[in-house]
Amino acid sequence: MSSKSLPDTAEMEYAPWLMEIITLLKPPRSITVSQWADENRILNTKASPLPGPWRTSRTPYLREPMDMFKAPHVDKIVMCCGTQLGKSESVYNMIGYAIDQDPGTMLLVLPSDELARSISKNRLQPMFQSTDTLLGKWDRTHGETLELQFLGMYVALVGANSPSKLASRPVRYVFYDETDKFPMFSGKEAKPTELASERTKNFFNRKEVHVSSPTLSTGHIWSEFLNAEVRKRYFVPCPNCGHYQTFKLAQIKWPEELNEHKSERLPRVLAESWYECGHCRGKIHDMDKFKMLAGGEWRPVEQDSEKRWHESRSISYHPRSVAYNISSVYSPWVTFGQVAQKFLMSKDDPAKFMNFVNGWLGEPWENEALRLRSDMVLERQSTHARGVVPQKARLLTCGIDVQLDCYWWVVRAWGPKLTSWLVDFGRCETEGELDELLDKEWPQMGREPLQISLAFMDSGDQTDEVYEYCSTHTGLVYPCKGSSSRMARAPITESKVEHDDFGGMRLFILDTYYYKNFIAGRLKRATDSPGSFNVYNSEDEAAWLHAYAEQLCAEQLVTEIDGMGRQTQVWRPITRHAWNHLLDAECYAIAAAERANVRYLQEEDQ
Repeated sequence: MSSKSLPDTAEMEYAPWLMEIITLLKPPRSITVSQWADENRILNTKASPLPGPWRTSRTPYLREPMDMFKAPHVDKIVMCCGTQLGKSESVYNMIGYAIDQDPGTMLLVLPSDELARSISKNRLQPMFQSTDTLLGKWDRTHGETLELQFLGMYVALVGANSPSKLASRPVRYVFYDETDKFPMFSGKEAKPTELASERTKNFFNRKEVHVSSPTLSTGHIWSEFLNAEVRKRYFVPCPNCGHYQTFKLAQIKWPEELNEHKSERLPRVLAESWYECGHCRGKIHDMDKFKMLAGGEWRPVEQDSEKRWHESRSISYHPRSVAYNISSVYSPWVTFGQVAQKFLMSKDDPAKFMNFVNGWLGEPWENEALRLRSDMVLERQSTHARGVVPQKARLLTCGIDVQLDCYWWVVRAWGPKLTSWLVDFGRCETEGELDELLDKEWPQMGREPLQISLAFMDSGDQTDEVYEYCSTHTGLVYPCKGSSSRMARAPITESKVEHDDFGGMRLFILDTYYYKNFIAGRLKRATDSPGSFNVYNSEDEAAWLHAYAEQLCAEQLVTEIDGMGRQTQVWRPITRHAWNHLLDAECYAIAAAERANVRYLQEEDQ
């Protein structure tokens, strides 16, 4: 056959399946995530105050965290950041890079399913449509919002409140966005991050990326930051002396006379603040920030001197996890005056100041009252194991807090003089699981097993469903509801359900202020002493009991003043995202004990 009869390879058509295999086997380009973003990303008005082509040079502190995604030895990246820094956009850059250059099944975990749908519609899909290299690989015929199909892979978006979705598929990449807003548990006993992480263990080249502003020092993102093999902060050079340093709130200054004239302070602080170099004391203005950011570099926080840092760069070390911490002071869109003004506006209000510390400084909130009270709960560990009833107990009650997708519950044992012990706690996903809990026999030390005598179930939410459930468990489970105001006569009153289908059913109204005070007061009594409020021994399950302690201490007693100047003490969540479901469940269990006449229990010899 002559050469003229051979087909031109440029004109040959290959089967689609063959082209897909060739594409999948094609090795990734020698290009970093930041370079890929500079070449391909187009920002729209929803994503950026500066729409148009992505430029990493505008936020140079994002370059290394993004490029670390390609490092073969790193399987976990942690970004603990303030707001307005572009951290979510950096995650989207990593997602786009992986789809285009190194495909693999992918999971993006967000605090809720609703947010996952919103991010898919308003952030990810517009990014795919505006990026030519991604649009050509995106199969839009499926029309799915929470599972986007691409050539050789898919991107699944799930809420951290959906345990079945988190644990349903093997994935190579997992991205967690705003992890400190995740529910504490997803399912019965596993954290959402643990469920998702389990899905990656079969991949030798897996990657996990954790991104969030911090909340408490015990929160997920700060714990991940502290546990990383290498922890880094962004050092920038002073434009006056060249000394490298991190931006600190204490170095933001304003004229001293503004401290005495509060009425004039805020507008002038916004306009007249500057940053003072921690080395030469020279003034640094907002116009200097961009140059400082461009010359900045990430350094391990353990490296205290510039000399040791430069020496360490010659050492070959390949960590598996790298964490980054940065504040909003670094944001190109935030001035020193805005930070100073926000600080002055929030410093006298604990709730506002916590938001400033978390969202602006990118640091965890250290609440001494919460930490001490949590420690106090852990100090009340008795000798009985989880799921076992102490020998002195005579009665079991259960409190059930109803949420949209689950039931939080506690089982508490009671003895004479209102002494009580936590037997177990957890979360049920279905009514069937709740039935098993209420029917269970709990082993008792030196005695016959006990069953739950009475349970109170919160009917403030999912009211009809709760009434229906209680109607099928008459005599064992009763609906209850917290009072909208303090109750003067008694902390619990009996009423009737006003409902066409459940009329006549007993409904108990509770003074939750009283029961939360009851818990706070009883925790002050010594472990196993008369009237004490005890928990089980957690030698093998310390983390699980610590999670219980955090929820039990999720509220604080504050004084509020109404429009007429009257002061009232109320229990309020310590943080906006604090979970208090187990605290509410304990209140219901205590109220159930009171209804079961636990006050009249006597010692055996009496």
